[in-house]
Amino acid sequence: MSFRLLFAARMSFLIILAAFSASCTQSDALRANTDSNDDSLAGADWANTTYLCSEKDLASEKASSLGCYRGYSQAIYSHFHRESLYVPSYDGTKLAVDVYRPASSGQPLDGPLPTIFIFSRYWRATERADGTVSHYVGRVPTGQSINDIQEALTQSPDVDTQGVGLLIAHGYAFVRVEARGTGASFGVRNGDMSGTEIKDARHIIQWIRKQPWSTGRIGMIGQSYEGMSQYLVASGRPEGLVSIMPGVATFDEYRASWSGAGVLRKYGLAWLAREAQRDGVQEGVEGSSINPVVAPAEVARVDADMDGSLRAAARLERLVDPEATDPMLYFTRQSPEAAEFIKYLSQMLGSERPVDVMEALYSSQRLRDLMDANPELAAKIRSLHFYRDQSDMLLHPQDDGPNSLSNLAPRIFGSGIAVYNWGGWRDFASIDTLLWHQNLSNPKKLTMGPWTHGPNEIGMGDVRETASYHMRRIEQLRWSDYWVKGISNGIMEEPEIQYAEMGARDSFSWNTAQTLPLSNEHAEFFMAGNELKAELGRSAISQSTFKVDEYKTLGEHTRYHDAIGMGPLALLNLVTHAADGALSFTTAALDQPFVIAGSPIVKLYVSASQPDIVLNAYVQRVDRRGNLQLLADGVMHSRHRVLGKSSYDNLGLPFSDSRKSVVDATPGIDPERPTLMVFDLQPFAARFEKGEQIRLVITGAEAHTNLLIPPPQPAMITLHTAEDTRSALILPGRFIP
Repeated sequence: MSFRLLFAARMSFLIILAAFSASCTQSDALRANTDSNDDSLAGADWANTTYLCSEKDLASEKASSLGCYRGYSQAIYSHFHRESLYVPSYDGTKLAVDVYRPASSGQPLDGPLPTIFIFSRYWRATERADGTVSHYVGRVPTGQSINDIQEALTQSPDVDTQGVGLLIAHGYAFVRVEARGTGASFGVRNGDMSGTEIKDARHIIQWIRKQPWSTGRIGMIGQSYEGMSQYLVASGRPEGLVSIMPGVATFDEYRASWSGAGVLRKYGLAWLAREAQRDGVQEGVEGSSINPVVAPAEVARVDADMDGSLRAAARLERLVDPEATDPMLYFTRQSPEAAEFIKYLSQMLGSERPVDVMEALYSSQRLRDLMDANPELAAKIRSLHFYRDQSDMLLHPQDDGPNSLSNLAPRIFGSGIAVYNWGGWRDFASIDTLLWHQNLSNPKKLTMGPWTHGPNEIGMGDVRETASYHMRRIEQLRWSDYWVKGISNGIMEEPEIQYAEMGARDSFSWNTAQTLPLSNEHAEFFMAGNELKAELGRSAISQSTFKVDEYKTLGEHTRYHDAIGMGPLALLNLVTHAADGALSFTTAALDQPFVIAGSPIVKLYVSASQPDIVLNAYVQRVDRRGNLQLLADGVMHSRHRVLGKSSYDNLGLPFSDSRKSVVDATPGIDPERPTLMVFDLQPFAARFEKGEQIRLVITGAEAHTNLLIPPPQPAMITLHTAEDTRSALILPGRFIP
């Protein structure tokens, strides 16, 4: 049967199923929907599904489009029931599970209900000192099973970042599970994104399908790790899983953790440290920026654990196993060379404690001091490179240990599981979101907004984060209604891709596309002096030199830090950043608008006083008032400059080979002869207006984001701009007449 016929047959079945389900469950419902006069839901911020509705949409009986949903389903239920219990996994390990169901007349609905599922290493709920529990539908008194959605969210509006209350109000059951070795779940973690989690999640899905309150049709939602876990689960092709909506999920772990070009994105250490501290296997450090001592919190007990003894036993179980108590394992598993690096650094410190090693690795000044004081160990560290092909985790799917999710993508092909990728241009995983969409043949959609990793800035006046908050909950309802309930709401008849085009400051507008890449046109800007020129011409200045500032930084609140809980995004002064220890190149004021949609590429001809260097590149907007806006960044280690072919569709972007044989055979940067380095930056979509300018900044370090192993002396780097070695910025876009 062809895919088209199979899809049509499947949708006919879904529509019939939805009609049957609605007739069984809605007859005794509380008719309190967003279009009614019932004060319990009407006008509630969390229940708003008309965020981008036009006047025509609001006047219509039904409307379904990006950020607008009316008339196809109703927010019928104003109350929910929460039950918390242990469910044994395939090997008997007890996993902590929360089940939420709509409630009517003081009782949970018996169903059958469509189910939304989140499986994650994050806590499912937190017990607070005031006797309440914070969970995915707000905050409620401990032990109270029936609660009002509006009241729970009013008590803790910051909790409802996933839009679970809206789904429950529309008649969905919701299940949240803590991965083994986290929270109140038993067992030991054997790495994040582990194959073991695939087996655990498959078992939980089988359990859900057997429950009397379940229709057997399941969708998944969630962002960050909860987005990544959806791909883990989907790769196991569990029966009953019909759709996923992963938000800001990584694709290629080498690209995400090692920049794709041999440079460690060390901000991830903060995430490892904080999660280990939450799960009770690592201590915090007073005054630390990556691993501060946090106020003690308790993961919520399951209902039967009245005295907390089961929760305590689960924590004790993970404490006695080294696999669970060293958060550095995930880092070192990605690279055997990283393990050597940690060994030498530990010797310098005289400590093997992960908390001590993390602090030293994260601090550029501390690392420099240690290496200066230990020249023999420093020489060993400087000889290390971090390869793509020396870790099983990066090369092959792991049935037990951690995975690079790109290796699992072929297992998702042809599964029939529908995928709605949700990403942000200012997120650390913006390129990953595009790569996921490009490398899946499943029924799919993609939305790329102007936001960061998550709506962390709600209430701070950032309209981009406010849009993220409202739109994702609406879109996941539309998506789930179509695939899990079988409501024909037209979402699959829309353009496949919807993306925001960013303007100056926080302005943006929405565009659509059918395929990637978003732009097949390119404009090349050549560097000359301190200018970017659209035409290659003679230049009186053939090179520019700067001394690397090892401590140059945009701060600890970049897009990368925001993604692991160190937000909101707030950069240090961009003018200062481009001063000493950097080069900057700026176009003249544009005489016509210029539109970009995709990943910038830099072609840099360099020579240097040290054989090993790191280059960082940043594309910025200079608006007509002279305000600066960072739009994209990228980085490459000079030994990783040889380009190769990726094992997946890389959207035609430069791909650092990074295999050991290639990196080891690549000579250092010559101090006299120009050497070409080509790499891409994070993708974005933006419109530059007439009178605005495009600026490119080049540095040799980004101290709080990327690991720079300091050479004996800071490098002097020369960028060449002569006609035959003209460095250039290539932008995926065009001028608008």
